Amino acid sequence: MEKRSTEIEILGVSRDGEEKRMDEVICEEQVVVKVDGEILKFYCIATDLEAMILGNLKSRGIDASISRIRRIADNEFNVDLSFVKGLIKNPQPCESNKKLTSKEVFDSVEMLYEHSILHERTRSTHVVGICGEQEIFVEDISRHCAIDKAIGLATSDGIDLSNSLLVTSCRQTASTIKKAISCGIPIVVSIAAPTDLAVKEASEYRITLIGFANSEGFNIYSHNWRIKLENT
Repeated sequence: MEKRSTEIEILGVSRDGEEKRMDEVICEEQVVVKVDGEILKFYCIATDLEAMILGNLKSRGIDASISRIRRIADNEFNVDLSFVKGLIKNPQPCESNKKLTSKEVFDSVEMLYEHSILHERTRSTHVVGICGEQEIFVEDISRHCAIDKAIGLATSDGIDLSNSLLVTSCRQTASTIKKAISCGIPIVVSIAAPTDLAVKEASEYRITLIGFANSEGFNIYSHNWRIKLENT
């Protein structure tokens, strides 16, 4: 079983003095992926690695499958993409007309907090979920890897991403929103802030982007027609 965290002895210091105690910290590992001669390095929690690689490829417009990902050492993988030469997709505006009620947005945020297990213990992870036909939640030290893992797991389970939403604990930037764009995910919800480029990309590619979501409210930055406002 992959190790997610470990305990180490620390010296805690406060205004009242100092105390030696055990503290739980996240286990960070380097993962190396060889893709047609290109070497990619990820620093992440060493869980759901095949799903992470699959999600990373899909978020770059490459339609691969788990069967093309081969583990060659503990944290080393090789990906055969010879069969997808010329099939890399350019980003396209999202065609999904999926809509949510405001209650469903609040519910997704509540589920995000419920699945923030490692974060509650260590304060070291980002939490990401894909909600639609079913719910998938993952945690990782890297927001990019967490998003990739969620996308990869959903893809492996045959979940229709065009009928799903991505809910995250991390800020939305151009690099993270592009993952949703490449996968055709129509709605992105974050409890954190978006950047101006994230809003620009979401607006251009027909993605509904929601930020600062919590139990009391949220901000809609683009394509608010997908959100049906109602009393919650």
